[in-house]
Amino acid sequence: MPSKERFKTHLLQRLKNLTDGHWGDNPLDVLGKIDPIEFAETLVAALDDDGRPAAIIIDEVAYFFLHLAEQNAKDANAFAYQMRAMQGRYKNVRWLLTGSIGLDPVARRYGLQGAFVDLETFILDPFTAAEARSFLRDGAIQEALTHKFDASDEDFDYLFQELGWLAPFYLKLVANAVRPSGYAQTNGNAIAGRQDFDDAFTTLLQPNRRSEFAIWREHIDKNLPASDSRLASEILSRISQDSDGETFDTLLASLATNAEPKSRGELRDIIAILVNDGLVSKVDDRYRFRSGLVRRYWKEYEA
Repeated sequence: MPSKERFKTHLLQRLKNLTDGHWGDNPLDVLGKIDPIEFAETLVAALDDDGRPAAIIIDEVAYFFLHLAEQNAKDANAFAYQMRAMQGRYKNVRWLLTGSIGLDPVARRYGLQGAFVDLETFILDPFTAAEARSFLRDGAIQEALTHKFDASDEDFDYLFQELGWLAPFYLKLVANAVRPSGYAQTNGNAIAGRQDFDDAFTTLLQPNRRSEFAIWREHIDKNLPASDSRLASEILSRISQDSDGETFDTLLASLATNAEPKSRGELRDIIAILVNDGLVSKVDDRYRFRSGLVRRYWKEYEA
C-alpha cells in the first residue's frame, strides 16, 4: 500500500476509535467534536505508525501560544506540555517550529519554559557584508533589477552600513531603486556610487512608497495584544529619533512619564520580542533599529 494511503487508513481508524465511529465522511468534520489535543495526538500517532520518517512544520508558533495564553493560560500550558510529550513519544516524527518573535518571551510570560527547554534553536541571520556583495553582484539578481549596476567594495560597504540589516528583501528593495550614474572605464558597465545609494534611500522614503514598509506596523498591530502593541510602538518611536537608539534606563524613564508607566519586566519582555522579530538590535548597552532604512521610515511616518 502506498505511504499516503497507509497513513490515511491509520488516521481514519484512529478517528473511528476516538469518536466511536460518529464522525462522518470527512476527517476534518471531527475537529469541532473532539478535544484539539486528542486530535493532535491522533494525527501524530498515525504519522508515527506509518513507519517512515515524517516532519511537522508549524510557522509562527510563538504567536499561536501567545494568543492561546491570552485567552486561556491553562489551555496553553496543557497544549505546550502535551506537544512536548508527543515529541518524545513518537520518534518517527520530527518537529520544525518557526517564528519571528521567538518562543522565549512568550514562554517566560506564561510559565511555559519547561515545555520548550530541550528544543534545538537555529537562528537565521542576515547576510554578512561579503555575502551581501556576492548576492547583489550575482548575475540572476542583476538581471531582475530595474537597472543593472556594480559598485566598489567600499561603496557597497557604505550602503550596507546605512541599510544595517542585510536581508535579501531589503537588499533587492534598495537595489531596485538605484539609478547608477557612472560607467566603468574598461567595459562600460553601469557603476553606482554613494550618492546613488543615498538617492535610492530618498526615493524609498517618499510617501508613495510607504506601503513597502507597512508590514512592520501590521506585524505589531495584528500579532501582539493591544497593550503590548502600544508599548512596542512607543519603544520604536523613542529609539527611531536617533541612529544610536536608547539605553534601557532612558527608555524606562521616558515611558515612566506616561499615564500607564511600565515595569522593568514588561519593558524587557517587549524589547525581547522586538529583538527576536528583527526590528531592534542591542549594540553595547543601547537598543536601536537594526535597519537604518526602517528607522528612517518609522521616524518619518510612524513615530
